[in-house]
Amino acid sequence: MSRRKRRKATQPAPTAPATNTPSTGRWRFFVWMSCFFFVAGLLVQLDVMTAWPGAEGFSLAQAVGVDYGRYLPAAFNHMLLGLGDGVSEARNADFLFPRLVSALCLILTTIFTYRWMTQLFGRQVSQLTLLCAGASFFLPFFGKVATADALALLGHSGMFWTVLLFGLTKDRRKLFPFGAFALLGAIAAPVSTLLLALMLVILAVFQRMDYGWQVPAGIAVGISCLVLLVQGPQGANTYWYYGQEDSRLLDLLYYGLLGMLPLAGWLVAGVRDLAFKAQKFEQFSLIVGMALVGTLLAQSLLFMLLLALVAGKQMQLYFDGENYPWKDYVKTASVLHLILAFGAAFLLLAGGGIAFPGAGFRAALGMAAAYWIFSLLSTLGVFGERRDFAIGGSILAGLLTIMFFWVQVYPYLEAERSWPRQLLKEASLAPGSLQLPDEADDSELSSALPYFQQAGWQLREAGTYELYRYELTDSTQAAAGTQVRGRMIVRPSGFGLRAVK
Repeated sequence: MSRRKRRKATQPAPTAPATNTPSTGRWRFFVWMSCFFFVAGLLVQLDVMTAWPGAEGFSLAQAVGVDYGRYLPAAFNHMLLGLGDGVSEARNADFLFPRLVSALCLILTTIFTYRWMTQLFGRQVSQLTLLCAGASFFLPFFGKVATADALALLGHSGMFWTVLLFGLTKDRRKLFPFGAFALLGAIAAPVSTLLLALMLVILAVFQRMDYGWQVPAGIAVGISCLVLLVQGPQGANTYWYYGQEDSRLLDLLYYGLLGMLPLAGWLVAGVRDLAFKAQKFEQFSLIVGMALVGTLLAQSLLFMLLLALVAGKQMQLYFDGENYPWKDYVKTASVLHLILAFGAAFLLLAGGGIAFPGAGFRAALGMAAAYWIFSLLSTLGVFGERRDFAIGGSILAGLLTIMFFWVQVYPYLEAERSWPRQLLKEASLAPGSLQLPDEADDSELSSALPYFQQAGWQLREAGTYELYRYELTDSTQAAAGTQVRGRMIVRPSGFGLRAVK
């Protein structure tokens, strides 16, 4: 071959248009800006918000009560309660530091996931995955509540990434961090961790790879069984747990998919791509697809992180070449999402205008406008082949909506969500025994449990007083003990305290 022909043969292949290649400086600025919005939305309002019904109400009540030693996260939160009193007595910051622990667990999950996921799928996919996870409406919430869910997510994600790396590299040093993460997951959610460990074994069997999975499987199962024997199941101290009357599997699937609305186009195309490539036994699709099923059955929040991986992978593939086969899926889902978002914003503003006229309506308007405008930019970027608009619009639609909600909208909800303190004030009763609400049927009443215990009340299976909730239009509940108006989360209701008949 002549010199001229050799030079011609070694010329690089033509690259994608410059508009599709993100500038390194611009991309780094966008990533750090998104990190700032995520952390800001994660930390704001932690010192003032009333306990959430369900898991946080029950877990804080256990941390405040005398039986906190039965559950290790509750014992740790009990030690942190006193620190909040020194922050500001006027702001009711008792539960600030237990919530900060959850936020720290979520941030650590992000750090470890980025570190190990980069070795598996590359830096760009890792960054896009974490941006999608931060932009979801569902996953970041667990970094703001004083439950063990964020700790379980930290443990489960560390287990998953380290066991994959152990299998791919056969590096036995990965067993040490795997054992540490399995312990964290077992402390928070022993039954879920045990099931997830078994799912990893099943995943290895179906992959038919000679990884030597017996050692990590034995570590995870052994730690989970030991913690389960000593501590018992986590019960109502987490949102996703086994042992209650109804499984939360469908709830996790429903709320998980609903929380991914800002990334609807990418997720729909990702699921289609996953199914197509799994039929052709593509390794990435088989691992992620089976892990999605496994984490869903184990009721682990790692399911949400894997959904973000599916969406983030499509963001990379969409602009990498001209032969991406699922562009119509992305475009169709983006347009449908934009239409539905407009309708939802209209209903939100109509309801907000009635419930919180004036300033509250303007706060809701700012949040809805941010979501719809950035969703529109994302849709225009998808149709116009603009990477910065398509990816940036989807991510910022979620991140800014979350931050605007906590900064602008939530203070109006908190004014009526603080009904437990108001009920204690109105009752003017000497502390007695309060009957525990049923976890399945009356969990919305659990918001009041930690505040009653702080006031000296004792929680009993059969107490002398009971909490109850009623519709504001129900006239039959009039004068049935002490009553106040409030909100569980969004819908206004009446709450009362009465003697047990």
